[in-house]
Order: sequence, then C-alpha cells, then structure tokens
Amino acid sequence: MTADSFPGPGGTASGGGVQAPPPPAPVPAGDAPAGTVLGFRELSERVIASVFDRYPWLNRVLMGMLAVFTGTCVVAVVARLSPLPLIPVPLFVVGGYGLWRARGVTTRRQLFSWVLLFALATLVGFWLISVVGRWVE
Repeated sequence: MTADSFPGPGGTASGGGVQAPPPPAPVPAGDAPAGTVLGFRELSERVIASVFDRYPWLNRVLMGMLAVFTGTCVVAVVARLSPLPLIPVPLFVVGGYGLWRARGVTTRRQLFSWVLLFALATLVGFWLISVVGRWVE
C-alpha cells in the first residue's frame, strides 16, 4: 500500500486508491543516445573478459579439472582393459592448450577465440565419452 491509498481526514480516500506512476515522456528520435549495437560475439567477448578478469584463479581450476578428466580416462583404460576410454584424451589436451594460450592474451577477441577452443574441445570430448559408452554397451 502506498501513502495515497490511506483514507484522508474525512474518511475518504485522498488519492482515489493506489495510483500508477505516470508514463515516461517519449524521447524524440533526434535526441536518442547513439550507442553501438552489440552482436553476439561482442557480448560474448565482454562476458568472458569480465569473468577472466574478476576470477583470475578460474584458469587454474579449469586446467585442474581437465587434468582430472584425462586421469579418469587413463584409469578407465586399466579398469576396462580397453583403449576406447582414451579417445577423448586428445581433445582434452587441445582444450588445455586453449586455456594455456588464453592465459597470456591481451585482447578480448583473442581471449574469446582461445576460450571457445577450450569449450568446444571439452564438449566434444564429453560427447565422445557418451558415444563410446553407448557403443560399448
């Protein structure tokens, strides 16, 4: 409830109940702010750059996770007595290379490219794990 919805001194509503705020005045077309329209790539570059700037330890954590995934594939070779779990390991290595190169870049476009390589290689590696898992069943 807002202040104008309480009854006035005579017991009647002073403002006629809850009032909606007036609509904003339209901005003439000539005075509209002229900003650049961002595409999907520029927006992605900004997001990735801000995340990597805000969390500098993220690169090491992702590299450690890739090492754990690769180690799990190597252990699966011993457990299953089959070389099939090694199929995604080269993709994990490519993803690690992308993260390693993303560490020292200076522009957002380069950072986006190397992080995209990491993400795609890792996702395709996981996809291959699922394909091999279904194939071996």
